[in-house]
Amino acid sequence: MVKAVKQSVHRLMSHLQLIGSYLELAEYNKAQAIMPETIKEMHSLAKSLDGLAGMIMTVPQGGAVVVPHGSTVVSYEDVNVDVTSKEVRSVEKTEVLAGHGNENPKTK
Repeated sequence: MVKAVKQSVHRLMSHLQLIGSYLELAEYNKAQAIMPETIKEMHSLAKSLDGLAGMIMTVPQGGAVVVPHGSTVVSYEDVNVDVTSKEVRSVEKTEVLAGHGNENPKTK
């Protein structure tokens, strides 16, 4: 899925560079002729990104999860949202159960 997103971004960037080149040369009809394909590629990218965003992130076996400095890491049992034991997810402070996570130090 990530590969498809990267390819779509590269194709879209190529279209935009070509349009920019045509605009600099005052070739407005050529720039306009590329627009339908460019818009089609933008829709394809949006669909791919939606699919990528919908994927569940899990902890890799034997791997680690990197979190921003100052984050509090809590267990899936410490939140009031549905998170499985193998899922990694970012939650709001309001979604952490009262009295949970306080004993966990913030990341440095």
